[in-house]
Amino acid sequence: MEPIRVGIIGVGNVLNQYLDKIGVHPDVDIVALADVNEAAVSARAEEYGVRKALSPDELLADPEIELVLNLTPPKLHAPVSLQAIAAGKHVLSEKPFATSLEEAQQILDAAKEAGVYAGSAPTTFLGSGAQTSRKLIDDGWIGEPVAAFGSFVNRGYEHWHPNVDPFYSPGAGPMLDIGPYLITNLVNIFGPVQRVSASAAKSSDTRPRPTSTGGYNGEIEIKTPTHISGSIDFESGAVATVVVSWDVWNHNLPHFEIYGTAGSIAAPNPDHFDGAPVLRRGEPRDLSLDMTPPGGGDWRETALTHRDDAYRGIGLAEFGHAIRAGVEPRTGGAFAYHVLEVLLAFEQSSQAGRHIEIASTCERPRPLPSVGPHEPYRFD
Repeated sequence: MEPIRVGIIGVGNVLNQYLDKIGVHPDVDIVALADVNEAAVSARAEEYGVRKALSPDELLADPEIELVLNLTPPKLHAPVSLQAIAAGKHVLSEKPFATSLEEAQQILDAAKEAGVYAGSAPTTFLGSGAQTSRKLIDDGWIGEPVAAFGSFVNRGYEHWHPNVDPFYSPGAGPMLDIGPYLITNLVNIFGPVQRVSASAAKSSDTRPRPTSTGGYNGEIEIKTPTHISGSIDFESGAVATVVVSWDVWNHNLPHFEIYGTAGSIAAPNPDHFDGAPVLRRGEPRDLSLDMTPPGGGDWRETALTHRDDAYRGIGLAEFGHAIRAGVEPRTGGAFAYHVLEVLLAFEQSSQAGRHIEIASTCERPRPLPSVGPHEPYRFD
């Protein structure tokens, strides 16, 4: 396949997660980087050997670029994606796809009219850990999957992130920031969602603002829920429990587990591309009144069925393959819109005090073909 020619808008913290291992995807050609910060884009282009350092307008006008990777802050995802589409480019955005369904629908409508593809990260469900888990389930190792549990909980981002205020603003918070990793992986396992029921809260209206030298200076205003828990009902009949929080110091919760009629899988962290799932088939002792304690029994780490060096560049490679083949990307618009609707439904459910029915649907993403450690990635 002729490499897909990519231009990246936004050279902040997440750029390295796409480019550090981009060499394992020879079908991706990073043509240009762009940012409103001229000094930053020049330095990053030199760091990664990217031949063009441009302004965003110059990148969008560049005829060599086919696919725009949108790494701008979340509130700019929709505006920049719409600009890319208007310039005739395909666009893959960092998560979330948009901060509202209205914005997301505008992106879908514009892409359809322009005849281009639009989609969104996260793409961790394309990594070896998630794809091996998917294959184990599809091959029947835990019987029929009927339930799952997923969590991402910590004490918040202000202790390490250099620009934390946007994370505590409307259109952000833990559900839209870390929730996408859980929801995309859940839809990869169970397919589309039918409804959501949830509770959302924030533990305080402000938080102390840490300084780089220790101590605190001022306050961060909290404008979004910081602890959200809920249940998801899938069209397949499965049910999942999800907890995301920036109000927790420490915990013993699993990141991601899938439960079936014949066993369970402890899947790797959905925020990561690697890691091996751990499998446990049902055992006779599980049928007694005194159940096997959490973590007990014969859990076995499984062999990976896919290469484990994908990193975030796999999203660009898969998207580019879909463009060349004329098929819907696994991270395409319908999937991205559905995931966003589910994410937004958690806070809506809490405010309304009822289940929120999900109006959209999508195809369960196609599994990736298995490849060995030294075989090229395949996306057919």
